[in-house]
Amino acid sequence: MVRWGILGTGDNALKFGKDLLIDPTTRDVHDLTHDFLAVASSTSLDKAQSFLSAVGAPSTARAYGSYEALVADPDVEIVYIASPHSHHFPHARLALTGNKHVLLEKAFTVNARQAEILVQLARERGLYLMEALWTRFFPLTRHVQQLVREGRIGTVQRVVAERNLGRDVERLYGTSHRLVNPALAGGALLDLAVYPLTWVRLFLGSEGENNSRSLQVSSAVIPYEATGVDETVTVVITSPETKTQGVATASLRVTADPSEPGVRILGTKGQVQVYGPAARPNWIRVVTYGSSEAPETTSFPIPVGHGLFWEADESARCIREGRIDSEGMPLKDTLWMMRVLDEVRQQHGLRYSEELESTRG
Repeated sequence: MVRWGILGTGDNALKFGKDLLIDPTTRDVHDLTHDFLAVASSTSLDKAQSFLSAVGAPSTARAYGSYEALVADPDVEIVYIASPHSHHFPHARLALTGNKHVLLEKAFTVNARQAEILVQLARERGLYLMEALWTRFFPLTRHVQQLVREGRIGTVQRVVAERNLGRDVERLYGTSHRLVNPALAGGALLDLAVYPLTWVRLFLGSEGENNSRSLQVSSAVIPYEATGVDETVTVVITSPETKTQGVATASLRVTADPSEPGVRILGTKGQVQVYGPAARPNWIRVVTYGSSEAPETTSFPIPVGHGLFWEADESARCIREGRIDSEGMPLKDTLWMMRVLDEVRQQHGLRYSEELESTRG
């Protein structure tokens, strides 16, 4: 059993808390359980108590009116951080300096230097740290990885992935919503593009290609004029070593076509088409070039809940086994992602306030 504390009371935290309370045997997991021990709000104790009621937490769960109080609880082993990504760096550092393991929501931090500091701190203290990029742990994702490893589509040549919300930005958000608010590091890049870039990372280049500096990164951005954040972004990553290319697009405004795959992994012998949003796809189609047989399709429904429990299971196993870095979502991949995001922002002069970009305490 792993004892969890949740930092933050927003929508992601709510879904994660509910998923922690689901019996693991419903997803055929029999080697671990999760104890939802505590939650903290940064604004009020009442908000934390309301959160416990909303998720149906056990009567033993504790509510805290500050993040410092949560981190000070000696019974909490690991903290799931679900605050806005603009504040991930100080909140994760607070938890790590309090000797807590950390599962940190995406985007991991605002910039790569902040991510590097957190990784170094976790390693120095022997603490588990992982980016909560749930897509990496879906059975669908792992099945696609296995198909590619087995050579079902030959050698991967290109990955094309997108994550589009299709929202009327002006009507729905205004200028204060976190998705478009520069004070909360808003924009499509940090909030949405991490998902298509995840698919690019999984299948672009060789296993040893860990450094974004060995890749060629180019990009295009359409700004949200009211606030200056990026509304639509396209990132093209080329690997000179393997002669492969990844194209990742994300947009707050563009609407995705549900009849088209959100991700395509193209190889020399065929392709894997992944349907549904890149963040949470639900079925795949495998096409073999030159074959007279119908394409193979496989569906991957979530058994119950939201699907956030798989990343919690991974974290529990790592802590149980004394591993401070997950093989399924290694910190090297998080650092790769943050360096790519930094490069795109640099190309277009996208910079947040000094406070958000800072690495100081």
